[in-house]
Amino acid sequence: MFDIKNYATFEKIKPINKGWSSDKKYYIETVTNEKMLLRIADISEYDKKKCEFKTMKRLAECGIPMSFPIDFGICNNGQNTSGTRRVLNKL
Repeated sequence: MFDIKNYATFEKIKPINKGWSSDKKYYIETVTNEKMLLRIADISEYDKKKCEFKTMKRLAECGIPMSFPIDFGICNNGQNTSGTRRVLNKL
C-alpha cells in the first residue's frame, strides 16, 4: 500500500469490512482532512477496474452526485490495482 500515489498524506487508514466485492476497502483521512475511499483489487481485475474508474469519472463530471474518482493505479509491487475516491458529503 505504501506505493499508492499520495500515500504520504494519509493520516488515518481504517479498514471497511462491508460490501459485496472482494476488494479490500479503506476509509482514508488525509493531513488536509480530505475524506476518501480506497479500494484495492487483485491485478487480474486491472482492465475491469480501469474501465470502472473512467466511467465513474465521466459520470461525476456530468454532475451526478457520487463519490468523485481521484486516482487509479497499480500498487503492492504490481500485485494489485488501487483506486481512490473522494467521499461524498451528505446533501
